[in-house]
Amino acid sequence: MRFLRRTGFPLLMVVILLLELGCGDQYRPVANPVVGPGGQPQTTHFAYVVNYNPTGYGSTTQIDVSGDSVTQLQTAGLGSNYEAFLSTSAGAVFVSNGGNDSVSSFNVTQTGVVTTINLPVGSHPVALSTTQAGVMYVLNSRPNSICPKTGSISTINTSSLAVTNTSCVGVNPIAMVQAAGGGMIFVINQGDNSIGVFNPATQLIVATFSMAQGLGLNPVFLASSADGAYVFVVNEGDGVNPGTLNIISTGNFSVLPSVPLGVKPTFAYFDPRLIRLYVTNSGSDTVSVFDASNVNVNSSPAIPLLGTTNVGTTPVSVTALPDGTRFFVANSGSNNVTDISATSFGVLNTIALAVGSNPVWIASEPTSSKIYVANQASVTILQTVNDAIAANVPAPAQQSGCTGSCALQQPVMIITN
Repeated sequence: MRFLRRTGFPLLMVVILLLELGCGDQYRPVANPVVGPGGQPQTTHFAYVVNYNPTGYGSTTQIDVSGDSVTQLQTAGLGSNYEAFLSTSAGAVFVSNGGNDSVSSFNVTQTGVVTTINLPVGSHPVALSTTQAGVMYVLNSRPNSICPKTGSISTINTSSLAVTNTSCVGVNPIAMVQAAGGGMIFVINQGDNSIGVFNPATQLIVATFSMAQGLGLNPVFLASSADGAYVFVVNEGDGVNPGTLNIISTGNFSVLPSVPLGVKPTFAYFDPRLIRLYVTNSGSDTVSVFDASNVNVNSSPAIPLLGTTNVGTTPVSVTALPDGTRFFVANSGSNNVTDISATSFGVLNTIALAVGSNPVWIASEPTSSKIYVANQASVTILQTVNDAIAANVPAPAQQSGCTGSCALQQPVMIITN
């Protein structure tokens, strides 16, 4: 599974919560063998887009990478806000629904067959994560019947598609990530500016980090290294002065000295090919690139900064091509995408999106041929060979069966394989 690295909140989660108020957190799609001439199998790749619907049930759109076409649309629950694949299989997608305290699950090969997994009433799930077989973890941001004073983590058995346990965590949790290989789960608790460490084996919080232990101000996003040795914490700070990056060693639960970032950092992406960490600084319109292969607890800083690149206005998401050549940044304020060299960190191109696109997420797919951008009411597909727009895929209509001038749902996240 490609984990997130599927939002004082991360900008994605702020967008979702504002949308919900106004109306009242890479994983893997399936790879099907297709026999071509000569009997050679060809791998099919997909992009999955979770769509928030301010007036009803959300959805997930499956887009075929090679054909730029929508191959299926699955209905989710109310307030759909996050999605994930199983860590060991690309055969199913899970979607958290904050509006009706549920998780939707469906097999990617079946259209219209969706299982609804109910969570304790009041949970308001906001994130999903797993790096182990047989389970999916759901982060519940609000108090429920089991944890009346805090948020919680619910464990879903992916065979029975039922909740087997719900454990209390901190106050108002907003993000989580499980370390690689079924390791500990790290949770950001916005309510008390802390990070809790959840042990999947005991289903208990076994450690808590706060500013007293060296944690920065206002943590908003988490990413894990590919080997599970480190978890990276993006601290937004006060939004005026530069934020910071914390590194937590998963081996001994130590917090390394903080590393400076730009102003108002809100998102991070771990690149497993080049072993780098990319952080978007939405307040200073830059991206910081770190060498995650060279983390050293005895160095200052503990992780080398490789470069800082100026991008568009209000960068909100970043992705790297699997071939290691470039990385791309979605800029919400300037409605464009920045194409950057992974070698020189120089800007190669700025790709204009439609006026009012307001991109919130960007993702690449395994062949490095396409980039997907989640906009206010559509998904823009970019060809990396020439940075041209291959297609704009409208989001589903808010009202089922609408055939005229329809208000559209709002894409909020994309996962690919």
